[in-house]
Amino acid sequence: MLSNLTAEQKNLLQKILPNLDLVADLANAVVTVYIPGEDKKFFYICKQSNPLEILGQEKPNLTGRRVRVVEEPLVERALLKNVDVRANRKREGGIVNRFSAYPLCDVRGHCFAVLSFDTVTASKIIVDKSKELLLNLPRPVNEHLYHRLTPTEGILVVGEDKKVLAANNQARHIFQIMGIDEIVGKQTNHPLINWPLVGMVIDTGIGESKEFVTHGLRLSMRVLPTIPKPHVGSALVILQDVTELRKKDEELLVQSVVIKEIHHRVKNNLQTIASLLRLQERRAVSDETKFILHDCLGRVNSIAIVHEYLSQQDSGLIDVAKVAKGIYQALLSSMVAPTFHLEASFEADTIELSSEKATSIALILNELLQNVVEHAFVGRQQGHLEVSFRDVGNSYQLIIIDDGVGLGQESRNNGKASLGLKIIRTMAEADLGGSFTQVNRESGGTMARVVIPKGER
Repeated sequence: MLSNLTAEQKNLLQKILPNLDLVADLANAVVTVYIPGEDKKFFYICKQSNPLEILGQEKPNLTGRRVRVVEEPLVERALLKNVDVRANRKREGGIVNRFSAYPLCDVRGHCFAVLSFDTVTASKIIVDKSKELLLNLPRPVNEHLYHRLTPTEGILVVGEDKKVLAANNQARHIFQIMGIDEIVGKQTNHPLINWPLVGMVIDTGIGESKEFVTHGLRLSMRVLPTIPKPHVGSALVILQDVTELRKKDEELLVQSVVIKEIHHRVKNNLQTIASLLRLQERRAVSDETKFILHDCLGRVNSIAIVHEYLSQQDSGLIDVAKVAKGIYQALLSSMVAPTFHLEASFEADTIELSSEKATSIALILNELLQNVVEHAFVGRQQGHLEVSFRDVGNSYQLIIIDDGVGLGQESRNNGKASLGLKIIRTMAEADLGGSFTQVNRESGGTMARVVIPKGER
């Protein structure tokens, strides 16, 4: 398609094409770059950009298509005569479009392509200034300002004398809400407007943005110079009414703070319950009662750790690795005797899951670790423990390995009846939709594995 262009002409196209989408939004026009084909009877559409439309009203994009020259007489005239061409074109349904074609020339003044704007609503001034911005801002300063527009954003053209030359319907609507019936012709330093930023952009040739409150509205404003040089160009002002958006942001912020506070209070209440259980455990006479209370204490603490992380985060997702490590450290520090030498390791991938799944995993980990510490190393003064939580493709896996005494015949026959293993199976299978297995290792000890299939987090 570009084989018949010179290196210089290709370079010029490569500079303007990235900004074509933005300019289509500014002019609310279908913007097309035509280049002549080797067969003089055809044009090639090098790129076509459509303005962002309301969902369901998107226009087809003809980039890469070949069109007959006779079908585009205005484009042909702009190319051959090297002149700007404007005309009204009647479309299907009786709609009249404003069509503008501009020659694109190299340094020798040779026209090698045509830039066209096809629009129903945009004024000639907005189209001309959008074209001026396109040709002069291939790599703009403050590039983050040059993103696409939404259909609700207003556009103003402000001349070198700081006077508003044109406005689209969205901009007029914003000013009507502000009590200004006609914005065109007013200066940007008018008492009802007072936008010194616009004058500064025209004076410096550098784009700027700000958000401010005026006449009861919160407006987001971008000001883009059409020529990036001091005192030589005009400016395009892009306005968006973000009043309701900011109200929703504030409501979400308040809601987030409230939710965090709720989790914080739940955590505190759980810690109070844990303190009461600990006190009752110390006063209990029966060893069985002490054992039951100690197990309950661990479960309550595991849930409290989940709520502690929820009280610190903005989303409902939790990094399970952090929760698991917190439970691992808390349980080992409270249950392993100082005289027992335990060589332990913990490894986990960063995996964010919902609070419900994180709570189930926390309880499973708590039960498994308690089982290891209480039963695996009976009669020994040292042991080895490995804990890992990994993302393994289609699932997550929690694995706990020890070099303890292993599962005896009695444990294999009656282990499923214990409350701890019942909790693990219920959480793994019913809550997480996964599986739980516990086997003896050939080298000694046991390996417990919980497989959690991926799905909705």
